[in-house]
Amino acid sequence: MKNISIILNVVLTIAVIYLYYLHFAGNKQAVPTTSVSDSASVHVPVQPKEIKDSKIVYVNADTLLAKYDYIKDIKAETEGRQSRLENAYREKGEKLQRDYAELQQKAQSGALSSDQAKVAEQQMMTRKAELDGMEKQLRDLAEETQRKSQMLQDKVNKFLREYNKGGQYQYILSYASTGGSVLLGSDKLDVTREILDGLNAQYKEEKNSKKK
Repeated sequence: MKNISIILNVVLTIAVIYLYYLHFAGNKQAVPTTSVSDSASVHVPVQPKEIKDSKIVYVNADTLLAKYDYIKDIKAETEGRQSRLENAYREKGEKLQRDYAELQQKAQSGALSSDQAKVAEQQMMTRKAELDGMEKQLRDLAEETQRKSQMLQDKVNKFLREYNKGGQYQYILSYASTGGSVLLGSDKLDVTREILDGLNAQYKEEKNSKKK
């Protein structure tokens, strides 16, 4: 259980941050990725910010992480499922351990017949198999989260290619409180708001199109 928790915590708390930190770091005109397709993608045109004295701009990765609705939805869904699975796994596992200890005591004291011991053993094996199944669900959830992180990266890559299709910027860098390519930047070079607004508008259109 501890190993599964470590895996999921890495995926949930680092994967998305890793995505934004590395994606925007030194990002030239992005090279298209084809590992995951996004058939539901909706084009929302955004006019790049007019910055005549610079070909370099930056995005605040912390802001995107906190305010991009797609990330918030993924985290809310995944963390909720993880919490429910882990709680159920822990409760069932602890109950199985207690029952197994009690069964051992009864067997050692001679309080169980041979037939009763066989039935109890089979029940324990069935419950252990159920726990193994829950472990697999947790591993599957970690893999699903990784796939969604890749889809997220593809989505942002595609948006930035559209955003910078005129080649007005040579670099789109990242700024983050815990690291990034920018230690200090002028506010006039900050394009976070228009990137965030464009991504959220696109995601809203995609969600609305799925409801129809």
